[in-house]
Amino acid sequence: MTPLVHIAMFGILFFSVYLFGKYPPRTAAVAVVVIGWLFLPSSQTAIYSIPGIPFHMKTNALCLAVLLGMAVKDPGVFKTFRFHWLDLPMACWCLAPFLSSVSNGLGPYDGCGAALPMAVDWGIPYLAGRLYFGTYDGLKELGLGMFIGALVVAPLALIEMIVSPQFHIIFYGYYPHDFSQTKRGVGYRPSVFMKHGLELAIYNASAVVMGWQLFLRKSIVRVIPLLKVPLFPAVLGLSVILLISRSSGALMLCLLALAMLQVAVLFRTKLPLLLLVILPLAYMNLRATGAWDGQNLIEASKKLTGNEERVGSLSFRLFNENLLVEKARLRPVFGWAGYQRSFVTDENGRFISVPDGMWILTLGKNGLFGLTALGASILLAPFLFFWKCPSRRLGDPLVAPATAFATCLCIFMADSLFNAFYNPVLMVAAGGLSSLLLSPAAFSATGPDAAAPAIAPGIVPATRVI
Repeated sequence: MTPLVHIAMFGILFFSVYLFGKYPPRTAAVAVVVIGWLFLPSSQTAIYSIPGIPFHMKTNALCLAVLLGMAVKDPGVFKTFRFHWLDLPMACWCLAPFLSSVSNGLGPYDGCGAALPMAVDWGIPYLAGRLYFGTYDGLKELGLGMFIGALVVAPLALIEMIVSPQFHIIFYGYYPHDFSQTKRGVGYRPSVFMKHGLELAIYNASAVVMGWQLFLRKSIVRVIPLLKVPLFPAVLGLSVILLISRSSGALMLCLLALAMLQVAVLFRTKLPLLLLVILPLAYMNLRATGAWDGQNLIEASKKLTGNEERVGSLSFRLFNENLLVEKARLRPVFGWAGYQRSFVTDENGRFISVPDGMWILTLGKNGLFGLTALGASILLAPFLFFWKCPSRRLGDPLVAPATAFATCLCIFMADSLFNAFYNPVLMVAAGGLSSLLLSPAAFSATGPDAAAPAIAPGIVPATRVI
């Protein structure tokens, strides 16, 4: 571990306060979340022991940095927040670890220790979204920030495809995951400063979806603000990076999202987008109840891909899910809590289950209560957005970034069926969509937003909608 780890982890706090003081709070929040997520060191083990403050992972650092910037430079924003029932899923998700610990006899102290990191990593980005990104302009600025971040990292990813993932080792002195998993065929799966290449791939997939929507719907005309580079070559280039990054799952989800968006806009129908919301929910429900063992999914994968390695990987995942579901059903409501108590062991106490998906980890640790809260915190806002937004407006230049974010949350949830990666940018977007849903004029055909023209290059400050 190099000294740069400590500089980065603590430096993001001061950097955030500086940005919140120099730029509009909304712009500062975008910069801190995107820069922190893309460039802070990834780690699975505690680096610092600060009593009462979770500060051992990049998610902790960047989320606390956002909160610190808000508290120091824009404290009045907290007074504008009004709790709404739309916030219940996120509140329940942050509370789930506490309830799981208490129900398993681990005590309230253990419960608070488990719930606090959850509130920091998930609750703070969601809160920032509720406070700053509850308008179409706000979500556009967030989407543009996510896309620009992916563009900045793209050359580094291209280098790592050739020479192997080295940037995290060079700058921070270690690789945060199993390095053997980076080798893919004749090349490498890039990860840059993410903990795994799949984590970078699903971030890039969301950025590609956003980029194409900004271009196709003319939300940005020709040139990307800040970078001053043409939009179309940038979107095309990032799409190529995703294509050759050796992450077929993220690529397939990206293509699915783009196809569904195009069908929805061309035929003025919400059905494809609502289907994106329903499919992950159906999968989790059928698997959690044991109603479906997933064998026909393996057969379908075999026919579609013909790739024995990928079919074997899917079979291995589903087999382990079946083991973990059986144990989870022994404590169905609040789960087994932490300390890997939800994992399956043999008679000698050795682990024989390997959980991969966020959904199965959540079911085991936090039960159906936690799984329901997780699914609703990610998918409730997209579902209501698709439901309320008139079909003819889904492709409007003004509405397109919000539509793209709602779709990205759906593919993020779909990815979480098989992987356990996080994206704070999308959690900010979930909060922003929730606030947007509370705006009376947001979906009105006669409201001020309905008549808004295509957005010219640059970001126009928007009225905060809580």
